[in-house]
Amino acid sequence: MSMKKYIRAILIHPVTHFNILSIGLLIMIQTFHNYAHYKMEHDIHGVVRKYCREKPYECAKYLPENLLK
Repeated sequence: MSMKKYIRAILIHPVTHFNILSIGLLIMIQTFHNYAHYKMEHDIHGVVRKYCREKPYECAKYLPENLLK
């Protein structure tokens, strides 16, 4: 089998299409996620930490002790 036919066989195989779509989807999700963090007026992770400091009884079982002080 020539190299050209071999590469064509790989490129038209359904598993290759599935892999490309899967990786493309992950890249798209990560891009949207990073864009959302970039456009937020405040960092949501900081909001959760502030909430847990205000209501430590609700977060105590999920967070280490040093974050509640």
